[in-house]
Amino acid sequence: MHRPIIGLTCNELDKENLPKQFINEAYIHSVIRAGGCPIILPITNDYDTIQAQVNLLDGLIVTGGIDVNPMIYNENPEPLQGNSSLDRDYYEMRVLKYANEKQIPIFGICRGIQMLNVYFKGSLYQDLSYCKRSVIKHAQQEKRENPSHKIHIEKDSFLYPSLSDEAYVNSFHHQAIKDLAPHFKVVAKAPDGIIEAIEHESLPIYAVQFHPEALSHKYGEMQDIFNVFIKKCEVK
Repeated sequence: MHRPIIGLTCNELDKENLPKQFINEAYIHSVIRAGGCPIILPITNDYDTIQAQVNLLDGLIVTGGIDVNPMIYNENPEPLQGNSSLDRDYYEMRVLKYANEKQIPIFGICRGIQMLNVYFKGSLYQDLSYCKRSVIKHAQQEKRENPSHKIHIEKDSFLYPSLSDEAYVNSFHHQAIKDLAPHFKVVAKAPDGIIEAIEHESLPIYAVQFHPEALSHKYGEMQDIFNVFIKKCEVK
């Protein structure tokens, strides 16, 4: 039986002048438990290499990490914009271009939901303090594997079969979707109205603002999000 090949985008680390790329193991384990075969996609600016990477894939997961550079969505940086990497931003924009052309399923997690929204011409709050309404705490100081706030979920969404109409999720972000990209719909929100999940109206593209991979070893319903996604990646 062919296990769907799932690409996972990388984080960067430059310590002691030894640049590295890495991914948290929780993503890997979540994909394997769901029946997928994860491969790590190193950041590069070589377009032929990026095309070759995507050609291998049955599905793509755009992972969490540092802030998206606001240049990507035609804004200047505001004072509370955090660390960013244009190298990663440009790489993921190109990966998304090729993956979208191939029409493979795509799943964005945390930074991944933000990157997808920006790629499809949406925008972000560079910091949640710039949101014009009161917001709850979205950068939890609880353990990563524990939830910290509730979300409300729409019926007929990709999340509903796993989580029903509400769930508790973890939260590690200070940015969030501001203007939703065209042809996407909001399918989950926090109690303060911050967007917690989106999906494309017609393409197999899904994304969440929380980190189900960090919860999936403890909570079956969080693992089921990956199970549902990997099922969509199976080659017919």
